[in-house]
Amino acid sequence: MDGCQVDGCTKTVSKAGHPFCRDHWKAERDGTVKQCTACQRWHENAGPLCRACGEPSARSPVGSAADDDESPDSDPRGLLSSTRIGKHFGLSNIKTNLILAELGWIEKYANGWAPTERGTALGANVKSGKNAPFVVWPESILKNIALRDSVTEQSAEVESSPAVSARPSAPPADKYADCRPPFPATLRTQDGHMVRSRAEVLIDNWLYMQGIVHAYERRLPIEENCLCDFYLPAGKGVYIEYWGRDFDPKYRERKAVKQAIYAKYKLRLIELGDAEIERLDDVLPRMLLRFGIESA
Repeated sequence: MDGCQVDGCTKTVSKAGHPFCRDHWKAERDGTVKQCTACQRWHENAGPLCRACGEPSARSPVGSAADDDESPDSDPRGLLSSTRIGKHFGLSNIKTNLILAELGWIEKYANGWAPTERGTALGANVKSGKNAPFVVWPESILKNIALRDSVTEQSAEVESSPAVSARPSAPPADKYADCRPPFPATLRTQDGHMVRSRAEVLIDNWLYMQGIVHAYERRLPIEENCLCDFYLPAGKGVYIEYWGRDFDPKYRERKAVKQAIYAKYKLRLIELGDAEIERLDDVLPRMLLRFGIESA
């Protein structure tokens, strides 16, 4: 058995493949064990930083600054709060934070927000506000394709030209056409999603009946154009891929490319095949629990 990953713990994990001993597994579910937003190690500190990174000498200038999200224009280093990002896109800071959370870049922490591992990789850092911690970003985040696409989707803005508004226009080109399987989504699930296979119907219906919020064919929060089969905002963002056409050489190539992308960005991935589809009630709850998502 491997050792527990919480800093300073000498116990072994409670089950093979799990990161924590039994006590820290419970503590992580209760929110008393967190992953340090600076070094990514698990710790029992109350704040988003572990004891080592939380020392004044080790803390970054951003983390120790006095300004907060209520005075977003006072940071001379060009770091952007959700308020400043929202102003750029014409959104409120509340909606901006929800978009960043949906992308899996930030998570709720101590009545505020802290960056996830993916958010930290994009240059995010945590600051102490007057009432709660919040996250700041480098200016480069404004050009991030995944963020810009999410803003467009959330805003539901449709560009139109007055010159052609009086006549029907051609449907917009599907910019994700190369990412989708070469057959249409014709099967309707219980929650109204249109999916492409019987297996995806079973997965979608299972998630729906469990009350687990999910999206179908959501873009991955990366620069490359890539769609997942299912995205679960819970558990700091979890992706589900169903691999069902291994007899097709082109499909196997596409599968290998997607698996490499998930590994490259360290995204939380659950992989299902035909063997798992026939026993979802047994398999999927255990897979979800590894990411802190409980089912009925």
